[in-house]
Amino acid sequence: MNYARTLALALLGLAPLAGPARAADPLAIVEVAEVSRGNSASVLRLPGTVLSTQDAQISAEVTGHLTWIAEVGELIRKGEPLATIDDHLLQLQLRNDWAEIERLKADIDYNRRQIGRLETLAQQNNTSKSGLDEVQSRLQMLLQEQRIAEVARDRTIHDLGRARVRAPFTGVIASREADIGEYKEPGDPLLRLVDTQALEISVNAPLRAAHHNQPKSQVQVEGDGRQLLAQIRALVPVGDSQSRMMEIRLTLEPGHWSIGEAVTVELPDSSSNNTLTVPRDALVLRDQEVFVYTLSADNTARKVAVTTRPGHGADVGVEGALEPGALVVVRGAERLRDGQRVKITRRQAAGNPATPG
Repeated sequence: MNYARTLALALLGLAPLAGPARAADPLAIVEVAEVSRGNSASVLRLPGTVLSTQDAQISAEVTGHLTWIAEVGELIRKGEPLATIDDHLLQLQLRNDWAEIERLKADIDYNRRQIGRLETLAQQNNTSKSGLDEVQSRLQMLLQEQRIAEVARDRTIHDLGRARVRAPFTGVIASREADIGEYKEPGDPLLRLVDTQALEISVNAPLRAAHHNQPKSQVQVEGDGRQLLAQIRALVPVGDSQSRMMEIRLTLEPGHWSIGEAVTVELPDSSSNNTLTVPRDALVLRDQEVFVYTLSADNTARKVAVTTRPGHGADVGVEGALEPGALVVVRGAERLRDGQRVKITRRQAAGNPATPG
Protein backbone atom coordinates (compact mmCIF):
# COMPACT_ATOMS: atom_id res chain seq x y z
CA MET A 1 0.00 0.00 0.00
CA ASN A 2 2.81 2.42 0.92
CA TYR A 3 4.71 1.37 -2.23
CA ALA A 4 1.75 2.22 -4.53
CA ARG A 5 1.28 5.59 -2.88
CA THR A 6 4.97 6.40 -3.27
CA LEU A 7 4.93 5.46 -6.98
CA ALA A 8 1.87 7.61 -7.67
CA LEU A 9 3.48 10.62 -5.99
CA ALA A 10 6.66 10.10 -8.01
CA LEU A 11 4.73 10.03 -11.31
CA LEU A 12 2.85 13.18 -10.34
CA GLY A 13 6.16 14.88 -9.64
CA LEU A 14 7.49 13.98 -13.10
CA ALA A 15 4.36 15.14 -14.95
CA PRO A 16 5.29 18.86 -15.01
CA LEU A 17 8.66 17.95 -16.52
CA ALA A 18 7.20 15.74 -19.28
CA GLY A 19 4.50 18.24 -20.42
CA PRO A 20 6.81 20.98 -21.79
CA ALA A 21 9.04 18.41 -23.51
CA ARG A 22 6.11 17.08 -25.54
CA ALA A 23 4.86 20.57 -26.36
CA ALA A 24 8.18 21.71 -27.87
CA ASP A 25 8.13 21.13 -31.66
CA PRO A 26 11.41 20.20 -33.36
CA LEU A 27 12.85 22.50 -36.04
CA ALA A 28 11.30 21.82 -39.46
CA ILE A 29 13.70 21.53 -42.40
CA VAL A 30 12.35 23.57 -45.31
CA GLU A 31 13.27 25.10 -48.66
CA VAL A 32 12.08 28.60 -49.46
CA ALA A 33 11.61 30.99 -52.38
CA GLU A 34 10.83 34.69 -52.66
CA VAL A 35 7.51 36.22 -53.53
CA SER A 36 7.87 38.13 -56.78
CA ARG A 37 5.76 40.51 -58.81
CA GLY A 38 5.00 39.68 -62.41
CA ASN A 39 2.38 39.51 -65.13
CA SER A 40 -0.23 36.78 -65.02
CA ALA A 41 -3.04 35.81 -67.32
CA SER A 42 -5.45 32.94 -67.65
CA VAL A 43 -4.06 30.28 -69.95
CA LEU A 44 -5.36 27.56 -72.24
CA ARG A 45 -3.60 24.21 -72.04
CA LEU A 46 -3.96 22.74 -75.52
CA PRO A 47 -2.57 19.63 -77.22
CA GLY A 48 0.04 20.20 -79.91
CA THR A 49 1.95 18.01 -82.34
CA VAL A 50 5.61 18.19 -83.35
CA LEU A 51 6.05 18.19 -87.12
CA SER A 52 8.67 18.93 -89.75
CA THR A 53 8.54 22.02 -91.93
CA GLN A 54 9.97 19.92 -94.78
CA ASP A 55 8.09 16.66 -95.22
CA ALA A 56 7.82 15.62 -98.88
CA GLN A 57 6.34 12.71 -100.80
CA ILE A 58 8.90 12.19 -103.57
CA SER A 59 7.48 10.92 -106.88
CA ALA A 60 8.84 9.65 -110.18
CA GLU A 61 9.28 12.27 -112.90
CA VAL A 62 9.97 10.01 -115.91
CA THR A 63 8.71 6.69 -117.20
CA GLY A 64 10.71 3.51 -116.68
CA HIS A 65 11.67 0.63 -114.42
CA LEU A 66 13.01 1.45 -110.96
CA THR A 67 16.62 0.25 -110.78
CA TRP A 68 17.56 1.51 -107.29
CA ILE A 69 15.93 3.24 -104.30
CA ALA A 70 17.29 4.37 -100.91
CA GLU A 71 16.50 2.39 -97.76
CA VAL A 72 14.20 3.52 -94.96
CA GLY A 73 16.13 5.33 -92.21
CA GLU A 74 18.95 6.56 -94.45
CA LEU A 75 20.09 10.17 -94.08
CA ILE A 76 20.27 11.70 -97.55
CA ARG A 77 21.99 15.04 -98.12
CA LYS A 78 20.51 17.67 -100.41
CA GLY A 79 21.31 16.85 -104.04
CA GLU A 80 22.19 13.20 -103.38
CA PRO A 81 20.26 10.48 -105.27
CA LEU A 82 17.13 8.98 -103.74
CA ALA A 83 16.25 6.61 -106.59
CA THR A 84 17.21 5.83 -110.19
CA ILE A 85 14.99 4.87 -113.12
CA ASP A 86 16.16 3.00 -116.22
CA ASP A 87 17.13 5.66 -118.79
CA HIS A 88 17.91 3.43 -121.82
CA LEU A 89 15.00 4.79 -123.89
CA LEU A 90 15.96 8.34 -123.02
CA GLN A 91 19.52 7.71 -124.16
CA LEU A 92 18.17 6.48 -127.52
CA GLN A 93 15.92 9.51 -127.75
CA LEU A 94 18.92 11.79 -127.16
CA ARG A 95 20.84 10.13 -130.00
CA ASN A 96 17.82 10.62 -132.27
CA ASP A 97 17.60 14.30 -131.29
CA TRP A 98 21.25 14.88 -132.13
CA ALA A 99 20.82 13.12 -135.47
CA GLU A 100 17.86 15.34 -136.35
CA ILE A 101 19.86 18.46 -135.52
CA GLU A 102 22.75 17.34 -137.72
CA ARG A 103 20.36 16.58 -140.61
CA LEU A 104 18.87 20.04 -140.36
CA LYS A 105 22.31 21.63 -140.25
CA ALA A 106 23.20 19.85 -143.51
CA ASP A 107 20.00 21.11 -145.17
CA ILE A 108 20.68 24.61 -143.93
CA ASP A 109 24.22 24.60 -145.34
CA TYR A 110 22.91 23.35 -148.69
CA ASN A 111 20.24 26.03 -148.89
CA ARG A 112 22.73 28.75 -148.00
CA ARG A 113 25.00 27.62 -150.83
CA GLN A 114 22.01 27.47 -153.18
CA ILE A 115 21.03 31.02 -152.25
CA GLY A 116 24.58 32.17 -153.04
CA ARG A 117 24.42 30.63 -156.51
CA LEU A 118 20.95 32.03 -157.22
CA GLU A 119 21.98 35.52 -156.12
CA THR A 120 24.90 35.40 -158.60
CA LEU A 121 22.60 34.29 -161.41
CA ALA A 122 20.04 36.92 -160.47
CA GLN A 123 22.65 39.64 -160.92
CA GLN A 124 23.23 38.29 -164.47
CA ASN A 125 19.47 38.05 -165.06
CA ASN A 126 19.80 34.31 -165.58
CA THR A 127 17.20 33.26 -162.95
CA SER A 128 13.83 34.44 -161.72
CA LYS A 129 13.32 36.47 -158.56
CA SER A 130 10.62 34.05 -157.35
CA GLY A 131 13.03 31.12 -157.43
CA LEU A 132 15.43 32.99 -155.14
CA ASP A 133 12.59 33.93 -152.74
CA GLU A 134 11.47 30.29 -152.53
CA VAL A 135 14.94 29.07 -151.48
CA GLN A 136 15.29 31.88 -148.94
CA SER A 137 11.91 30.97 -147.44
CA ARG A 138 12.99 27.33 -147.30
CA LEU A 139 16.12 28.38 -145.38
CA GLN A 140 14.08 30.26 -142.73
CA MET A 141 11.87 27.21 -142.21
CA LEU A 142 14.91 25.00 -141.73
CA LEU A 143 16.36 27.41 -139.16
CA GLN A 144 13.10 27.26 -137.17
CA GLU A 145 13.08 23.46 -137.37
CA GLN A 146 16.64 23.44 -136.03
CA ARG A 147 15.57 25.53 -133.02
CA ILE A 148 12.67 23.11 -132.37
CA ALA A 149 15.04 20.13 -132.60
CA GLU A 150 17.44 21.79 -130.15
CA VAL A 151 14.58 22.32 -127.67
CA ALA A 152 13.64 18.62 -127.99
CA ARG A 153 17.29 17.68 -127.37
CA ASP A 154 17.46 19.89 -124.25
CA ARG A 155 14.21 18.36 -122.96
CA THR A 156 15.63 14.86 -123.37
CA ILE A 157 18.79 15.88 -121.51
CA HIS A 158 16.61 17.30 -118.72
CA ASP A 159 14.60 14.06 -118.54
CA LEU A 160 17.84 12.08 -118.32
CA GLY A 161 18.76 14.13 -115.25
CA ARG A 162 15.34 13.45 -113.73
CA ALA A 163 15.83 9.71 -114.18
CA ARG A 164 18.10 10.02 -111.14
CA VAL A 165 15.75 11.35 -108.44
CA ARG A 166 17.67 13.67 -106.10
CA ALA A 167 16.88 14.95 -102.62
CA PRO A 168 15.42 18.49 -102.62
CA PHE A 169 16.65 18.93 -99.03
CA THR A 170 18.61 17.01 -96.41
CA GLY A 171 16.42 14.50 -94.63
CA VAL A 172 15.72 10.95 -93.51
CA ILE A 173 13.82 8.36 -95.55
CA ALA A 174 10.66 7.83 -93.50
CA SER A 175 8.96 5.29 -95.79
CA ARG A 176 9.18 3.65 -99.23
CA GLU A 177 6.25 3.35 -101.59
CA ALA A 178 8.04 1.39 -104.35
CA ASP A 179 10.54 -1.44 -104.84
CA ILE A 180 13.27 -2.14 -107.37
CA GLY A 181 11.91 -3.49 -110.66
CA GLU A 182 8.55 -1.75 -110.58
CA TYR A 183 7.50 0.23 -113.65
CA LYS A 184 6.83 3.84 -112.79
CA GLU A 185 5.02 6.68 -114.49
CA PRO A 186 5.48 10.40 -113.75
CA GLY A 187 3.71 11.21 -110.48
CA ASP A 188 3.91 7.70 -109.00
CA PRO A 189 5.03 7.95 -105.31
CA LEU A 190 8.49 6.57 -104.52
CA LEU A 191 9.30 7.50 -100.92
CA ARG A 192 8.78 10.01 -98.13
CA LEU A 193 11.66 12.33 -97.18
CA VAL A 194 11.52 14.20 -93.85
CA ASP A 195 13.86 16.89 -92.52
CA THR A 196 14.28 15.98 -88.84
CA GLN A 197 16.11 19.22 -88.01
CA ALA A 198 13.52 21.76 -89.21
CA LEU A 199 10.80 21.37 -86.57
CA GLU A 200 7.65 23.19 -85.57
CA ILE A 201 4.75 22.62 -83.20
CA SER A 202 1.23 22.81 -84.58
CA VAL A 203 -1.56 23.58 -82.12
CA ASN A 204 -5.25 24.23 -82.79
CA ALA A 205 -6.62 27.01 -80.60
CA PRO A 206 -9.94 28.89 -80.30
CA LEU A 207 -10.14 31.91 -82.58
CA ARG A 208 -10.28 34.23 -79.57
CA ALA A 209 -6.66 33.30 -78.78
CA ALA A 210 -5.59 35.53 -81.67
CA HIS A 211 -6.40 38.56 -79.48
CA HIS A 212 -3.93 37.54 -76.76
CA ASN A 213 -1.10 35.95 -78.76
CA GLN A 214 1.19 37.53 -81.33
CA PRO A 215 4.03 36.26 -83.55
CA LYS A 216 7.45 36.25 -81.83
CA SER A 217 5.88 36.00 -78.35
CA GLN A 218 6.95 33.02 -76.23
CA VAL A 219 4.72 30.36 -74.68
CA GLN A 220 5.44 27.35 -72.52
CA VAL A 221 5.49 23.84 -73.97
CA GLU A 222 5.47 20.64 -71.91
CA GLY A 223 5.91 17.03 -72.90
CA ASP A 224 7.45 13.82 -71.64
CA GLY A 225 8.48 15.49 -68.37
CA ARG A 226 10.28 18.38 -70.09
CA GLN A 227 9.42 22.07 -70.31
CA LEU A 228 10.68 24.89 -72.50
CA LEU A 229 9.66 28.23 -73.99
CA ALA A 230 8.88 28.25 -77.72
CA GLN A 231 8.34 31.25 -79.96
CA ILE A 232 5.15 31.70 -81.95
CA ARG A 233 6.14 31.81 -85.63
CA ALA A 234 2.74 32.38 -87.15
CA LEU A 235 -0.97 32.54 -86.40
CA VAL A 236 -3.54 31.51 -88.98
CA PRO A 237 -6.68 33.31 -87.77
CA VAL A 238 -8.98 31.38 -90.08
CA GLY A 239 -11.51 28.93 -88.70
CA ASP A 240 -14.66 27.21 -89.83
CA SER A 241 -18.19 27.62 -88.58
CA GLN A 242 -18.12 24.31 -86.72
CA SER A 243 -14.83 24.10 -84.83
CA ARG A 244 -14.16 27.85 -84.32
CA MET A 245 -10.51 26.83 -84.18
CA MET A 246 -7.39 28.25 -85.82
CA GLU A 247 -3.83 26.95 -86.19
CA ILE A 248 -0.80 28.35 -84.40
CA ARG A 249 2.75 27.36 -85.39
CA LEU A 250 5.61 27.44 -82.86
CA THR A 251 9.30 27.31 -83.74
CA LEU A 252 11.08 24.36 -82.11
CA GLU A 253 14.80 23.68 -81.90
CA PRO A 254 15.78 20.03 -82.59
CA GLY A 255 16.76 17.71 -79.78
CA HIS A 256 13.71 18.05 -77.52
CA TRP A 257 10.90 15.99 -79.05
CA SER A 258 10.51 13.75 -82.08
CA ILE A 259 8.30 14.37 -85.11
CA GLY A 260 4.76 13.21 -84.37
CA GLU A 261 5.17 13.45 -80.58
CA ALA A 262 2.35 15.04 -78.56
CA VAL A 263 3.02 18.06 -76.35
CA THR A 264 0.95 20.48 -74.27
CA VAL A 265 1.05 24.20 -75.08
CA GLU A 266 0.04 26.98 -72.67
CA LEU A 267 -1.48 29.93 -74.52
CA PRO A 268 -2.55 33.17 -72.79
CA ASP A 269 -6.34 33.51 -72.92
CA SER A 270 -6.73 36.96 -71.38
CA SER A 271 -4.91 40.24 -70.91
CA SER A 272 -2.01 40.03 -68.46
CA ASN A 273 -2.29 41.65 -65.02
CA ASN A 274 0.48 42.71 -62.69
CA THR A 275 0.22 40.55 -59.58
CA LEU A 276 2.23 38.74 -56.91
CA THR A 277 3.51 35.32 -57.92
CA VAL A 278 4.87 32.36 -55.97
CA PRO A 279 6.02 28.89 -57.04
CA ARG A 280 3.14 26.46 -57.36
CA ASP A 281 4.89 24.21 -54.81
CA ALA A 282 4.35 26.89 -52.15
CA LEU A 283 0.56 26.40 -52.17
CA VAL A 284 -0.90 24.24 -49.40
CA LEU A 285 -4.42 22.87 -49.76
CA ARG A 286 -5.82 21.73 -46.45
CA ASP A 287 -9.42 21.53 -45.19
CA GLN A 288 -10.72 23.29 -48.31
CA GLU A 289 -8.39 26.21 -47.64
CA VAL A 290 -5.50 27.47 -49.77
CA PHE A 291 -2.58 29.13 -47.98
CA VAL A 292 1.18 29.54 -47.93
CA TYR A 293 3.70 29.66 -45.10
CA THR A 294 5.87 32.77 -44.84
CA LEU A 295 8.76 33.24 -42.43
CA SER A 296 9.12 35.89 -39.77
CA ALA A 297 12.46 37.47 -38.79
CA ASP A 298 13.17 34.67 -36.28
CA ASN A 299 12.42 31.92 -38.87
CA THR A 300 8.99 31.15 -37.53
CA ALA A 301 6.39 29.84 -39.96
CA ARG A 302 3.35 32.06 -40.41
CA LYS A 303 0.24 30.85 -42.21
CA VAL A 304 -1.17 33.26 -44.80
CA ALA A 305 -4.40 32.52 -46.67
CA VAL A 306 -4.24 33.33 -50.40
CA THR A 307 -6.49 33.40 -53.42
CA THR A 308 -4.94 31.98 -56.56
CA ARG A 309 -4.86 33.79 -59.87
CA PRO A 310 -3.69 32.67 -63.34
CA GLY A 311 0.01 31.94 -63.55
CA HIS A 312 2.63 30.88 -66.02
CA GLY A 313 4.79 27.79 -65.97
CA ALA A 314 6.01 26.95 -62.48
CA ASP A 315 4.64 30.21 -61.01
CA VAL A 316 1.09 31.04 -59.96
CA GLY A 317 -0.50 34.40 -59.19
CA VAL A 318 -1.79 34.96 -55.66
CA GLU A 319 -3.63 37.58 -53.61
CA GLY A 320 -3.11 37.80 -49.86
CA ALA A 321 -1.14 39.48 -47.06
CA LEU A 322 2.18 39.09 -48.86
CA GLU A 323 4.88 41.48 -50.01
CA PRO A 324 7.40 41.12 -52.85
CA GLY A 325 10.64 39.65 -51.51
CA ALA A 326 8.98 37.78 -48.62
CA LEU A 327 10.08 34.18 -48.15
CA VAL A 328 7.55 31.37 -48.64
CA VAL A 329 8.10 27.68 -47.94
CA VAL A 330 8.18 25.52 -51.09
CA ARG A 331 9.44 22.23 -49.59
CA GLY A 332 8.34 20.83 -46.23
CA ALA A 333 5.16 22.93 -45.90
CA GLU A 334 2.87 19.90 -45.82
CA ARG A 335 3.95 19.06 -42.23
CA LEU A 336 4.33 22.60 -40.90
CA ARG A 337 2.14 24.21 -38.24
CA ASP A 338 1.48 27.90 -37.75
CA GLY A 339 4.13 29.30 -35.38
CA GLN A 340 6.59 26.42 -35.78
CA ARG A 341 10.31 27.23 -35.97
CA VAL A 342 12.09 26.21 -39.18
CA LYS A 343 15.59 25.70 -40.50
CA ILE A 344 16.27 26.79 -44.09
CA THR A 345 18.39 24.38 -46.11
CA ARG A 346 17.88 25.76 -49.57
CA ARG A 347 16.61 28.90 -51.25
CA GLN A 348 15.39 28.96 -54.85
CA ALA A 349 14.23 31.61 -57.24
CA ALA A 350 10.53 31.54 -58.08
CA GLY A 351 9.88 29.19 -60.95
CA ASN A 352 13.51 27.89 -61.13
CA PRO A 353 15.22 24.78 -59.80
CA ALA A 354 16.51 25.01 -56.26
CA THR A 355 20.03 26.32 -55.76
CA PRO A 356 22.10 26.07 -52.56
CA GLY A 357 21.44 28.97 -50.19
